[in-house]
Order: sequence, then C-alpha cells, then structure tokens
Amino acid sequence: MTSDNPAFTPIVGDVLADDIRRLSGKRGSDDGLIQVPLHGHPFRYQVRIDRSAGTPRLTELRMVCAETGTCEIDPAAVRNVPVRRLAKAAAKFVSLTEHGIADAGDVYDPTGPARPDLEPGKRRRNLGDEHYRQVAAQISWAREIGLAPRDYAADYFGVTLPTLDRWIAQAKKRGFLRRDWSTATADTQETE
Repeated sequence: MTSDNPAFTPIVGDVLADDIRRLSGKRGSDDGLIQVPLHGHPFRYQVRIDRSAGTPRLTELRMVCAETGTCEIDPAAVRNVPVRRLAKAAAKFVSLTEHGIADAGDVYDPTGPARPDLEPGKRRRNLGDEHYRQVAAQISWAREIGLAPRDYAADYFGVTLPTLDRWIAQAKKRGFLRRDWSTATADTQETE
C-alpha cells in the first residue's frame, strides 16, 4: 500500500492495496480470482470470495511463490496465511475500487487499507506493530486537524487515557511516533 503520509512505512503482512488486481472473472463481481499481495510475504495470494453471507469469506485460495524456486509451501506457511485479511482486502477491492468509490476513512487512517481485518475499537490481547502504527497515525491526524490528540485517539479506540498513554509510549519505543510528537512543528519535522 502506498500512502500520502511519508511516515507510513509498510510492515510485514500489510496489504499492498495499490497492487491488488483481478486475474479472472467479471469486474465488480465475486466470480473470479483476485491477487492480493502482502508486504514481506514470499507468496502471491490468489483468492476467490463470497460476499453473500454478509461478511466476506474465502471460497478459494492459491499460494504461488513470488519467485520460482525461492520458497516452499509447507505446513508452517499454510498456518501463517492471514485468511480474514485476504478476504476483507479482496471484498474491499471489489466493492470500492472496481466500482470507483473511495473510502473517506482511508484519508484519516492510512493503516486501514493495509490491515482491513483490524477493525477500530476491537479489543485484542496481543497488540502488534500494526496497532501501535495505527495509534501513531490517529495521534498525528488529530494534531494535524487541531483536535486534542490524546482525547481524540482515546475516543477513537474506546479506551481510557492511561491505557492510551501506555500505547503512545509503545508507539514511541517502536519508532512509529516521534519522541517529541506533542511539541514538534512542521518545520522541525521537515529538517530531520
């Protein structure tokens, strides 16, 4: 996925939304294969989805080595397939991209298309890089539009301020948020 936000760098497992393409079938329909690439994965995933049950689900999955002879499809590779992420990315591609509709939320949250399986406000036990990157994106966006960043992000994620403060500390530690995010200006951000 590409983003207008220069601070957004993809992490392993992110959907590369700009590189999703239809391999077969009619444009705008569930019938056909859609190739969904993931950043850092040695495979190209080709999927067929069914959206008739409300939430998208995979009806076909193909794993193709991106470079011939460089990878092997073994049980570990199959276990590591992010099925829900692939299904939601393919459904979003069919629903929005092939029908020429833009999702306004993608402007505010550049991590949305990269991780369509992570819905905001959902409580998760294991918080990974994608979560802390999303915290940093929400904090930065709120500051950019003139809102109180901590209050905005806490409301967005549905958590208390002390919890958000722990998340901000982790986002800083992992390099997704500048240490001086609350006082940095546009001038200081450009000079670094």
